[in-house]
Parts: sequence; C-alpha cells; structure tokens
Amino acid sequence: MPFLADETLREGVERCQFPISTEDKLRLLKEMTKVGLREFIVGCGPEKPEVWEGLFRLKEKEELPGDTEATFIILLNCWETAYQYFHFLSSHKNWIEDTIFSFGMINYKESEKTFEKAITAFKSLGAKKFKASILNNFRNGFDEKKYNEICRQIDMAIELGVGTIRINDSVGSLEPYLTEKLCSKLVQDYPDITFCLHAHNDTGLAVANAMASIQAGFQMVKGSLCGFGNRSGIAPLEQVVNLCNKKNITIGKHKLNVKELSSVARYSEKIFLQVPNVFRPVGGALEMNSNFGVLNIPDYLSVQDRKPYFVNYAGLHPVTIRMALKKHNPELELDNDELKVAVELMKEKMSLELDKIKKAYDDLNSGIVSSYEGDSWTTKRLADEVVASLQN
Repeated sequence: MPFLADETLREGVERCQFPISTEDKLRLLKEMTKVGLREFIVGCGPEKPEVWEGLFRLKEKEELPGDTEATFIILLNCWETAYQYFHFLSSHKNWIEDTIFSFGMINYKESEKTFEKAITAFKSLGAKKFKASILNNFRNGFDEKKYNEICRQIDMAIELGVGTIRINDSVGSLEPYLTEKLCSKLVQDYPDITFCLHAHNDTGLAVANAMASIQAGFQMVKGSLCGFGNRSGIAPLEQVVNLCNKKNITIGKHKLNVKELSSVARYSEKIFLQVPNVFRPVGGALEMNSNFGVLNIPDYLSVQDRKPYFVNYAGLHPVTIRMALKKHNPELELDNDELKVAVELMKEKMSLELDKIKKAYDDLNSGIVSSYEGDSWTTKRLADEVVASLQN
C-alpha cells in the first residue's frame, strides 16, 4: 500500500501569481481532510510556517483528524531563514517532533557541510522525522554517471538519519520506460529506503511516470489537486487516485472517492484564483459532457457512462434530431424530409447566436489575461517597488 502525500498547499502557492491568505489555505486543508487525504506538504523554504502552525492548532481543536500529518520543505540555499521561524516556535516541541522536515538541494555548498549543519540545527529543535530530495535534470536521460551521483546523495542522506528519499524529475523530462528502469534499480539497491517520485508535467507524462514509479516498487505517491505546480505542474492527484482505484492499488490511509476528490480539486482552483480547466481529465466540471447523437463514439460502443449531453453545429444531423425528439418530445414524429428541414433551421439558429457568443468569450478571455498580466508582480515591478519603498 503506497503512502500518499498531497502537495497542493505548497505547489498551488508556487504556481499562483497572487498572495493567498492563510485562512483560505486552511479552509482548503479542511476540505481535503474531509475526503480522506491525510499527509500534506504545508510550506517550503523562506515561507513563514503559518499553514503549518494552523494545521496543528486545528488538530488541537479537533477540527482536523488526529492522523493528519505535516511536511515542511527546507531548501538548503535558505535554510537559516526557515530555521529561525521554527526556532521562534520551538515552544511547540511536540508539533516539531510530529513534523516531517524534507530537505532539498542537499548538495548545496556541500564542501561546507551545509546539509549536515541544517539537519543538526533542526534536530536541536526536537525534529525527528526527515526526508531528502534528490534534484535531477533528466533531459538527456540517465546514465551510470548520473545514477552514481543520485546514489551518492542518497548515501549522504542515509548517513544523516534520513529514511525517505524523494527523487525529483525537476524539469519534467522522464519517460515511463526510463522511470521504471530508474525506480526498479533504486528499490533493488536500497531495499530499506522509502522512495517517492516528484513528477513534473512538462511533457504531459507526470501521471504516467507516477504510476510507473509505484509499479516499479516506489512506496509513496505525491501529487497535487489539479496538478498545480511550477510551469506545467506535477501529477494531478485526482487522476493518479482514479487510476489506482481502477487497478485496485490502495494508496493512502483512507479510501478516496474520486468524485469527492474532484469536487475539492475544483474548489482549489477558486482558492488559488486559477481559471477553471472545465475539461480537465477526471476532475473538470464539464469533463464528462459529450456530443449527443451521431458524433458520440462511446455511445456507439455501448460504454455505460452517466454523462450530460450537448449538441453543437457539427453534430446536427437527422438522426441526432430524431434521437433528441424521442428523448424529450416522443409525441412528435418527423419524416426524413421534415428532419432535413429541421437540421437546416437549427443550423441557422445556431449561426445567428455565434456573434453574441464570440463577443462574450472575447470579453471573458480579455478580462482574464489582463487581470493576470496587470496584477502579477514582474521582476521589474519587484525591483521598482523595493526602491520606492526604501526611498520613502
């Protein structure tokens, strides 16, 4: 049974161009626990651990399930900042003991023993649970030299007491056959280590790579709702769970209902101010909407999916109209000539509506683009705002 860790709260924040309130993140956290998710990556790097703190306060109030777990990512290029935040909160020693601290960039300033210094510092606060991430660029695949470097970093982490290793496909370049080869070899060479794959979706293969990793023996699955994450995102959690359910692979502590999980995924789009992807596989609000009539291949194949229908211009045909009448107005029977006339009349009606629809779409699209472009902070705006603020 693979472990399941949700990265929505971290990856969603990284993907979103705008600041999201801690209250909204905690609202989303509550909804995710209601559908059975339990382990959450709740922050990263220089970010204040406000969601982390909120999670444990909600647990103490019994507003979250008692088995809810928190992971916080520490990037070694800014670990001192994260350490200071947690040092300030060190009176909550039991919270720190219950937290999994996941270290990234573990080869950063290796000659200065940065990883060892960081993990020792967090141990001094009472931390006991650790993960480590191995960052990788697999754009040229992986060879013996790259594999040996991965193993070298794993050995370094093990020596410091780390028992869970995350293999990052950091630029989303793995393909399933390479994923299977890499993961199988790592499981064989490190049988006592818990592995997971952090699969980015730059080539659209994140779900396929995540599935390949657990089929090759990795014991943990990671993803985010809607696939939120940097660039093209990571493996969409609802899609991974859907596939696992279909293959009778049990993941996580609690059974997950894909329909409920998809509903929370759509809620997360609102939390992170994202344009809803209504046709997103598995979780999109209109994903099951299907052409009615002669264009519907699944119906022709007698696929028994419950789905709403729509009719568009391309689908107008005498058979389509006869099917619609039988479904909704069975008392009206038209002969073939009348059906042909009806087709032309409906085409005319649809065409007359097109200008209004195009105008509404153009306004909507323009508003979305201008909002994202106008309200996002560019690097220039950041630099200018710093200068202006310091001058004042």
